[in-house]
Amino acid sequence: MNLELVLQLLTLTMIVAAGPAVIFLVSLRQGNL
Repeated sequence: MNLELVLQLLTLTMIVAAGPAVIFLVSLRQGNL
């Protein structure tokens, strides 16, 4: 296992997961759309 590869995969996963999460939190703050 390459540590750099694992870190890149974790970072990519965080970015992919953070996208919908941010949109969800913003929609919660603004109320139901």
